[in-house]
Amino acid sequence: MIKKKQSKPELLASYSLQAVLVITLIIALWKQEWIWVIGCFIAVFIGFIPSLIHKDVNILLPWQIQLLIATVAILNMAGVLLDAYYTIPGFGEITQFFTSVLFAFLAFAIIYILHVYWDGLIMDEYAMAFVVVIGTMAAGVILEFLKWFKLFGATQTSVEGVLTSLFISTISGILIAFIGVGLIKSGELDEITEDLGKQF
Repeated sequence: MIKKKQSKPELLASYSLQAVLVITLIIALWKQEWIWVIGCFIAVFIGFIPSLIHKDVNILLPWQIQLLIATVAILNMAGVLLDAYYTIPGFGEITQFFTSVLFAFLAFAIIYILHVYWDGLIMDEYAMAFVVVIGTMAAGVILEFLKWFKLFGATQTSVEGVLTSLFISTISGILIAFIGVGLIKSGELDEITEDLGKQF
């Protein structure tokens, strides 16, 4: 099998994600945040499995999703490990926005792939957009639940903070819904999800 040559954006996104994981691992070791250490070690190990077993794994996430994952990872790393949530005004809201955008984009891509490559799901783009918005809002509620009980990320202690975060999640879902519909109509979403969709 001829291995597809990666473009510059794909290489940049891939190396950015690996670099973020390694940097997070180093900072987590320094801060003695052992849950983060274990999580980063597992992620880095999974990323290097193909090299360790000398095999090409033909399942690659679209570079846009890899770049979003790297962005969300570095924001959460800075927020939790470097206390940016408490020292930089608005940092939590920025992280919430990018986390919600990542979830919405992943959801839209998965739904679209299932629609195109699996006979069990048939949806038009507007139904997909609706599901993505509702799903992103629901994910925002779950995230706020985790933060309220101090299970993940910045601690949420006020009703105003919860409402602000839920509003940001909703706006993120609506934004990606509009972008997703536009990508479908232009045919660009086919190009973005083609390699991953062929694995089905």
